[in-house]
Amino acid sequence: MSSSRCAVLLMLVLAPAASRAQTPYQRASLETTIGVDLFRGENVSDRPQIIVDIIGTVQLSEQWQVQVRPWFRLPRPSPPTAPPPPWDVELYQANVRYERTGAISTRVDAGYIASPLGLGLFDANPKANPTIAGHTSYFIPMLPFDAGGTRETAIASTYPLGAVVTLSTERWDARAAIVNSAPVRSYILGAETNPNQTPVFEAGAGITPTTGLRLGVSFAHGAYLTPDELSPAARPGDRNVTLVGFEGDYAFRYTKLTGEFIRDEFTTPTQPAVAYTWFIQGTQTLTPRWYIAGRHEGTSSPVLGSGAFFGSQPRMLAAELTAGFRATRDVLLKGSYYARQSYGRPDWDQQGGIQIVWQRRWW
Repeated sequence: MSSSRCAVLLMLVLAPAASRAQTPYQRASLETTIGVDLFRGENVSDRPQIIVDIIGTVQLSEQWQVQVRPWFRLPRPSPPTAPPPPWDVELYQANVRYERTGAISTRVDAGYIASPLGLGLFDANPKANPTIAGHTSYFIPMLPFDAGGTRETAIASTYPLGAVVTLSTERWDARAAIVNSAPVRSYILGAETNPNQTPVFEAGAGITPTTGLRLGVSFAHGAYLTPDELSPAARPGDRNVTLVGFEGDYAFRYTKLTGEFIRDEFTTPTQPAVAYTWFIQGTQTLTPRWYIAGRHEGTSSPVLGSGAFFGSQPRMLAAELTAGFRATRDVLLKGSYYARQSYGRPDWDQQGGIQIVWQRRWW
C-alpha cells in the first residue's frame, strides 16, 4: 500500500478520536456515498458499476480545515465483451483549506484539489449527480488529432496538485490557481495514467445579478503535452492549450438549470487544433420524494489534417432522461433512458439504466 493511501486511512481512523475530544473549533465529519448502477441495451456491458465516495473533514480551527476524499470504483467492462476490470483506487482530494468571511470573503485551497474549472465536476458524486451516467465529455477522450501525441478530453474530471485562491461577495466571485496538469488531462493521486507534471494557470469569475442566477467565465493556459510524452518524430517542445469557458446556473422555485460551453485551442506542429464541448441539464422537483432530470451534451473533436477527407469535424453526443425517487433519507433510486452517438458513428446507442444510491453522514 502506498504512503498516500496509508495517510488517508490514518486520517479516517483518527477522525473519530478528534470528534470525541472536540472543542468549538476542533471537530470532524465523515460522509459516505455508495452508488450501484446497471445499464442494458446497445453496446453496453450487463455488469454493474460500483462507486464508493468518502469525504472526510477535520476542522483544525475556526478558519482552517483538512479535507480528504478517497474514491473507489469497480467499472463495467469496455468494450462490453471484455473481462471484468479491477477496482480503481484513487484519492480525489487531500488538501488544506483556509476560509475568512467578511465584506470580501476569502478561501484558499492547497494540495490535491478539485479542478477550479468545469461545472460537470460537481456531478462526480452519485448523490449529487441528478442523472445516472457521468458527463461523457469529462472522461471519454477525443479522437487523435496530433500525430505522435496522446488522446485528450475536451475537459477532464481532474483533481490536480495545486493551489487556488477564491474571493467572493454576494454579487461576484473570482478565483485564480496554479495546478500541475492541464484541464484537458486527468491527474488524480493514485491513478496509473497521470500525465507529466507541468505548471498551468487557471482563472475564473462570475456575477450573481439576482438571487438564484449566476453567470461565469473561465480561462486556462499551459502545456498539455511534454516532449517525453511525444514520439521522437514529433519532438521538440511542449504542446500548449488555451481554454475559454462560459457557464451559468439558475435556480427558481423547484427548478434548477445548468449549462456550460468550452472552447479548447491546442498547438500542433502545423496549425492550431480547436475543440468544443457543451452541456445543458435541468432538474425539476415534483414532490419531496420525486424529481425528474435531463441532460444533453456534446463534444466536437479537432480535425486531423485538411482537405476533403477531413471535411467534417467528428463529434460525440449524449442525452439522458432520469426519474428519481427518494425511498428513505439515505436511499435514492433512479431510472434512466440514455442515448449516445459516439465519434465516427451515424447511429445512436439506446440504453436503459437503473441506480441505487446510499448516502450517510456519520457525524
